[in-house]
Amino acid sequence: MVRSFAQTLLNQFAQILCKRLGILFLIGWICGLFLFACIQRFQSFVSDSSEVLVGIGLSICIGIWLGLPTSVAQSSRASDSTSKPIYDRRKFQFTLLTFAGWSICFPLLLKQLNQVLHLFSIQQMSNFVFLTGLMILAAIALIMPATYWCARLFWLTVNHIGFNSIHQLNQHIARYITGIVFGLFIAIFWLVPQLGWTISLAFPVGVSLLICFGPWLLAYLGSLFPESFEWVQINLINMKSGLLSEENERLLSEKQTEIPFVIHGSRFLVSLAVGILFVTSSRVLFQLYPDSLYLKVIAWSAFLAGIAIALNFIRFRGLEAAVQSTICFTLGTGIVGIGCLALFPLFVSWMLYANAYIEFAFVLALVRGALTAFIFCVLGYCWSGFLNLSIQPKRSREDQISMYQLPVWQPFCFLAGLLLSYGLVSTSIADVRSVAAISALVLLCLAVIIWFSQYRLPRTRMQSVTASLCLTALITGLLFHHNYDARRSAKLLFSTNTFTGLRYGLNSELLPYLDEGRCFSEVEGEYGTFTLWSFRENQIQIRRSGLPFGVTTVDPGLCPHTTGELMPFLIPVILHERPSEVLFLGLGAGVGVNSSLDFPVQNVTCLESDQGLVKLYEEELASRNSISAFDSEQVQLIQLPIALAMASRTESEKQYDLIISNPVQSVVTQSLSEYTAEFYQNVSRHLNQEGIFCQRFQHIDFGAQPLRVIAQTFLSQFKQVMAIEIANGETLFLATNSEQGFIRDNLIDRLQAPQVRRTMAQVGWDWSVLMNLAAYSHEALKDMADDVKTSVNNTSTGNFAFTLPFELMRWGLKREEIQKMVSKENRTGRIINWMPLEKDDPIVLRRLSEVTAQNKLMAQYPDQYWKYRKPAKEQITENPRSLIRQVAAENLNDDYIHSEDKRRMLYFKALSDAMEKANPSIELISRVVKFTSTYDPMVSYFMHDEVAELYKKSKDAPPILEFSHRLHAINYGAVSDRSINSVVRALELAATKPEMFQRSHQQWDHLNGLLQALKVRWDNRSQARPVTSKQALHDIELSISAIELAFDAMDGLHDQIGVSQQSWGLRKLVLERTLVRPLQTYQNRVLPHHYKKTREEAKKLLENIKLPEADAL
Repeated sequence: MVRSFAQTLLNQFAQILCKRLGILFLIGWICGLFLFACIQRFQSFVSDSSEVLVGIGLSICIGIWLGLPTSVAQSSRASDSTSKPIYDRRKFQFTLLTFAGWSICFPLLLKQLNQVLHLFSIQQMSNFVFLTGLMILAAIALIMPATYWCARLFWLTVNHIGFNSIHQLNQHIARYITGIVFGLFIAIFWLVPQLGWTISLAFPVGVSLLICFGPWLLAYLGSLFPESFEWVQINLINMKSGLLSEENERLLSEKQTEIPFVIHGSRFLVSLAVGILFVTSSRVLFQLYPDSLYLKVIAWSAFLAGIAIALNFIRFRGLEAAVQSTICFTLGTGIVGIGCLALFPLFVSWMLYANAYIEFAFVLALVRGALTAFIFCVLGYCWSGFLNLSIQPKRSREDQISMYQLPVWQPFCFLAGLLLSYGLVSTSIADVRSVAAISALVLLCLAVIIWFSQYRLPRTRMQSVTASLCLTALITGLLFHHNYDARRSAKLLFSTNTFTGLRYGLNSELLPYLDEGRCFSEVEGEYGTFTLWSFRENQIQIRRSGLPFGVTTVDPGLCPHTTGELMPFLIPVILHERPSEVLFLGLGAGVGVNSSLDFPVQNVTCLESDQGLVKLYEEELASRNSISAFDSEQVQLIQLPIALAMASRTESEKQYDLIISNPVQSVVTQSLSEYTAEFYQNVSRHLNQEGIFCQRFQHIDFGAQPLRVIAQTFLSQFKQVMAIEIANGETLFLATNSEQGFIRDNLIDRLQAPQVRRTMAQVGWDWSVLMNLAAYSHEALKDMADDVKTSVNNTSTGNFAFTLPFELMRWGLKREEIQKMVSKENRTGRIINWMPLEKDDPIVLRRLSEVTAQNKLMAQYPDQYWKYRKPAKEQITENPRSLIRQVAAENLNDDYIHSEDKRRMLYFKALSDAMEKANPSIELISRVVKFTSTYDPMVSYFMHDEVAELYKKSKDAPPILEFSHRLHAINYGAVSDRSINSVVRALELAATKPEMFQRSHQQWDHLNGLLQALKVRWDNRSQARPVTSKQALHDIELSISAIELAFDAMDGLHDQIGVSQQSWGLRKLVLERTLVRPLQTYQNRVLPHHYKKTREEAKKLLENIKLPEADAL
């Protein structure tokens, strides 16, 4: 009974598999996994640059062209005994096993490719034509065989099954493509993230072995144990005969339709347009969420699924149906491309709500994937209609056999459209809107030509409505294609403030105006759209397709650099004894390359493949910074993909002392090749014996596991590894193969070098802060990696690339996870703890104590900048460095004064001289200002408030001098700073002194930034109790008065800088709700306490007054 039930179940499953899906579905699933494994691992090794994409695309097209015949004859049933057997079983088995072996051995082939790349120098690879040809050859050698085997296995299976009509041939293609799509979805959502490629490929390999050797094995076992294996026998003959149903017999007798030349010839133009719109649509959609690997795979899977759906369900019954379908497909293709632009605001709103309210990573991934899949599925469906039309039957005059022309040339047209659109957009020759609009117009004209060439009007009401709707939708999309706004998506979809504001009920129209950021430029790059945002007028934030890309400062004297941008260069250049050759892997925001000009390095090489980023740096950043590093003779720019550059030949005379890697966000596909073990191995080849490699890893949205993976990968390739926490959510990994390690001789002297002090001052740090940063040694990183089973990230696994997007979308206490990992015993250290001589040096310890004292003064005494004077003077009188040096050294005079003490003494003398004057001259004040050149933790920050007050007293000083020092004090303040007076005074100057600014947008940005700074300061004040109610009320009145002045000034400025009345009104409304109204509420809360305290003081005063007795009166 059990055997009978199992046999029935197995037969039913086999019948469903063969009749509904067929063996083609299974072969498609196997080939899809094999091909995807080859392409993804190849791309993770050589990157996804344009040269690589050309090679992959061309190799796939050539593989399809070689694997499929251009024309085929109608074949009869495979079960007919009178027909000559077409199917060659041995050829099928050999091809399938070869394909499986190729996929398994692909990592070994990549190693051989790496060895081949070692033969070419960086200079040779920097030639675009040479590199493109090299990548084409590499892809043809590695990817083209896999594509050829995919096509060949499909055709061998089709020949075995047979087909008697166009529709049946289309069904075969659809089933095969459906299997490929299923394999891709299974790979990205389950197999590879959980198991990696090594184990995931065991499933298709096992099925392949079962297909090839299963019948032999069953036959052999059946001969040995006939009774035991009788129940698994399946009637394959009946299932084969069922493949040709009565429907197929009926289709055989259908009248074949001759397609007009105008339709037959338009398929190539439409294929070109589909390729163009594929790129523009992907550009638009990846403004809504990061262009992670799983979303790109979903896009291609959906595109193939659309092709399969169309091939399976679309039929052409007569010339009229063919003409009408052609017009609908033409208009539909244009609607998809232009609709993405016209509906972009709606997409932004959907994604905003999804990001804010969906807390489950898998559900959010499905939402993003569903939107992507729908767009590209429709695009593939429209293109598939033309593929269906291009499979045309032709009768042979000799034997009257139907011949079918397969669309093997259309993929080349599609690839040409991809490359054309990619080249136009990435080089800024044309923007996304123009390319999509022109393509849609061409498709509209083509539809009109087809319509007029045939003079066939819709006959039924449904046909008329469909044609009218398509035409109306396309024209409407063309009219509203300007709705696409990359700035809006970057502002809304990649900011925690907007998600928080939306969840707390803030109106969605106010969300773009929660901060002072103003987008002033938009540049198309190779991998996305760059938008530049002005903050505080002096800080520029760069975003690429919405994701933060880098931050730079126009004037470090007014606004600090971020530590995440500066430390990746500064820390290794200090740790190395004498760096002369420095290599930057990626330009980033240009902060590190610009800073290298201040250090005694002989040659600086910068590798950057994105021409759009280089253009942005030279035209936008360098012009504002008044410095371009590429104008210096010691800096060389090489435009070359980073992964390929590291795989190039090493030059003995050109090995580097420092290699600094600053990848973009690790979740995007561009940077995946820079986190693999193969990449680190190639990097170590370019380091000299004492060289240091460092890489910045941004993990603010990740938990602990990605950090473990990076640490484990570093540990597998370098002898010594160290990690330093350089900012919130940013870690700098350092590696070297030197026996000296990282703590080398004379490190304390290099820390105190003048150029180091100047550069550290640009982030508001003293030189001693570097020694006190949280650091993790080689042993600590190894212990962290051993907490959880962590594998090395290499090209043969793929787990890291597929799990990062889900880790990014996951909601959880990620910071606490990292804190729990690093807080275990003997894991978190300090650089000073690894310096045996300096960790007990009294001068170093005193310097660190002064940094701590500075932070305490800033936190404890808001608006009382003069409080620093007493402790600073006490350090000179009670604990001078001169005394410490005399005790530690010999042969010093008794009157020896340390330079730090002498500088402070001279500073206080100059300050005293200037403060004695009621109207200090500019010359007197400049004597105080000159002490800003050397950073002093006890003086430098507070000095700017002192100087600003002196300039305020001076009648001769222009207001811009006071304003500059106010800005320094505000921008270099601590995050928890509660000072108000400097912000209020700066607002008054910016509102009432427009002559200080050369352009109107400068005044606008300063006012907007200062209002935001004032909001932050009052938010900090709300966390602490005011010292006195009188002081609190005074500060509130000053703040409201300054806000009103700023509002009045901005009312007259917004038209001059291109800000609409509506945008300014919404920004003003945000400031009123988040700044003015809370101040008024706070004022109403403080007033009763103030009145009560005033009455108590008055009563106490009266009680203390001794009035004469009544008798004396």
